[in-house]
Amino acid sequence: MKLKMGLYIGIAVVLIAGGSLLAAKGKDAVSQAESRKQGMIEAEQKTIVYDKSHGTIVKVNIAVGDSVKKGEKLFKVESAEGGQADVLAPDDGQISKIVVKSGDKLAQGMPIAVVQKTAYYADLYVQEAAIQKLKVNKSVKVHFPYLNRPVQVEGVVASIAAAPQFASLRMTRERGQADLSMFLVRISIESNDDLLPGMTAEVNLDEIAD
Repeated sequence: MKLKMGLYIGIAVVLIAGGSLLAAKGKDAVSQAESRKQGMIEAEQKTIVYDKSHGTIVKVNIAVGDSVKKGEKLFKVESAEGGQADVLAPDDGQISKIVVKSGDKLAQGMPIAVVQKTAYYADLYVQEAAIQKLKVNKSVKVHFPYLNRPVQVEGVVASIAAAPQFASLRMTRERGQADLSMFLVRISIESNDDLLPGMTAEVNLDEIAD
């Protein structure tokens, strides 16, 4: 009985000591969760709006799913006066939606298609204590933890919210701890053949120098 009790006490001491060491080094579960920020990859969408006088679509040069380059001719439009003009792609990307067809009448300000740009971004929520590490235009490493092989790309801080978006309860309930004010940070991500919208992107704040 004494042997079992001594064994239990020994295990407890090891666990407590190990937990204290991890906490001292900032490697406990709470610290890891607070330093590793995750968000979903999103692709920027650009709506193409017809900006000329009344006209008629006479030719559609694209289909949904087509890749396009900035300046590429997407539609040919005949104006009410009889002249013709091309509607050009505003950015590199992929056609995700077409809302007109040949023969349709157009008025100024009408949306006619949507381009999914090749530029990606991820929105992260960063606590007040760490937000000073991030500055607009600062480069950060972006990881993709759930891919079959390690992938890391360079990202850039595109924007930081001027005010906290919400208060998040801390993962621990230790006495005296306040809630965390969370700031929305948008990270622009370089395009990569391994990446697709919807994937999880992660930024480790511990990798960013103050």
